[in-house]
Order: sequence, then structure tokens, then C-alpha cells
Amino acid sequence: MTVRDVVVLGAARSAIGTFGGALADMEPAELAGTVMRETVRRSGVDPDAVHYVTVGNTLPTDSRFAYVARVAAMQAGLPMESVAMSVNRLCSSGLRAS
Repeated sequence: MTVRDVVVLGAARSAIGTFGGALADMEPAELAGTVMRETVRRSGVDPDAVHYVTVGNTLPTDSRFAYVARVAAMQAGLPMESVAMSVNRLCSSGLRAS
């Protein structure tokens, strides 16, 4: 594989809940990191081989949540050199991220 080859590793999403529901106490980056780590595990790809991730994140409720994709990538064990991008397309964020 060359540096320019693009490979879609996989896609996953968190559970859908209600505002203030069972997932309310979980930080967005923690939830995204858990989903990302599981996606990499299912793929069987070495996390060090992942260089780019996109995370769909709708309506960040705090200024620190602007970095959800980057923090999640680090929590998922991806390399420090990897690139992480957040997408906010409201209801279609997950679709747009994949």
C-alpha cells in the first residue's frame, strides 16, 4: 500500500439515547473513543496503521467538546500522528462522517 491509498476501515455508532438519559454522564469523547476502539478491534487492523478518522458529533454543548474527534482518537489508541475530524451535520452527522 502506498501513502496515498485510501481504505475505509469500518464504521460504527453509539447507542441512540434520549437527552439526559442513560448516557448523560458519559463524556462525548469517552463514548466516541469506546466506539472507535471497538471499530478498530473488529476490523483486525493494527491501530498504528490508522491515519485518519472522522467523527459525527451533533450540537456540542460545551466548548471543550470541539475536540471530541481528537480526544477520542487518542483514547482509542490511535497514533499521535493520526488526523481526526469532527463533522456536525445535525441529524445526518453519522452518515456524513462515513
